[in-house]
Amino acid sequence: MNFQFIERLPQDNSWSVYLFIGSFLLVAIVRAIFDKQFIEFTGLISTNKYIKLYSETSLSWFSILLTIVQLISYAFFIQIMLSYFNLVHKSDFEVFIQILIFISVFLGLKYAIKKSISGLFNIQDFCNKYMFYQTSYKMYLGLFLLLACFIMFYAKTPNLVLTYAILAGFILMYLIVHLISFRVFRKEILSKILYFILYLCTLEIAPYYFTYYWFTK
Repeated sequence: MNFQFIERLPQDNSWSVYLFIGSFLLVAIVRAIFDKQFIEFTGLISTNKYIKLYSETSLSWFSILLTIVQLISYAFFIQIMLSYFNLVHKSDFEVFIQILIFISVFLGLKYAIKKSISGLFNIQDFCNKYMFYQTSYKMYLGLFLLLACFIMFYAKTPNLVLTYAILAGFILMYLIVHLISFRVFRKEILSKILYFILYLCTLEIAPYYFTYYWFTK
């Protein structure tokens, strides 16, 4: 498949160059500093060794830096998708910042509420392992999404087939992560089924429903 790339216009989208370079640089820094952990992390697609080795660790710079990359890739992807529907311009830096802030606040609030609910119902250990499992795979997907966004952002003409394929693939992988999580933690989930249903409805379904409703209305 051939791609046509647009000539970079510093006055229009030079900010994106710095962000992409910065994001790839962050990945390189993580690879250099956390060499062994990063190697285990990149093997997530074939083995859960990374989960077994690091699930007990607290919030680390490894997770923080890759989460930043993940947020940037999400923001780029949303802006690119909105630009294809002529809702925004993909080179609008202010729109990018607004999307990035919204995603950061949205996911930050979700994380805080999850921790609060887990403490309220005394399921911290289960919730921490469950969130670590999902977060690890979502950070992993974020790396691939960043590369896809780089290609789509600088494509001269939008390739809608490729774009929808990436969107469908991302949604499919997102759902697979949740389904695998249910399978891995099925014993814990079944033993706390009422709490889990509350958790699922309030933190995994409702936020996305209301976000979709807000955007469409």
